[in-house]
Amino acid sequence: MANNKIIEALAADVERLMKLHDSAVAEIAELREKSEEQRNKIRHLQEQLKEAKAEAAKASLREAIEGNTSNKSVARAHINRLLREVDKCIDMVSNRI
Repeated sequence: MANNKIIEALAADVERLMKLHDSAVAEIAELREKSEEQRNKIRHLQEQLKEAKAEAAKASLREAIEGNTSNKSVARAHINRLLREVDKCIDMVSNRI
């Protein structure tokens, strides 16, 4: 009799653990899906940020070239940075020839 109760208790525990396992597996799948969605959102927002920074840099350069900027040192630094980039490109092309 005692053995039957132990077996029944163990069977109930096993059944409960199997249900917990199934719900945990389902939760993991749901969390993985949400994680992928968040990764996609982050990637999209990073692309938007990159585009916004590029647009801001273009606007800053445009203001610097037009002379409409109130902060001449920022414009000068931006132009100098672009000139250094052009110089690096020229050096790379020259080294290939």
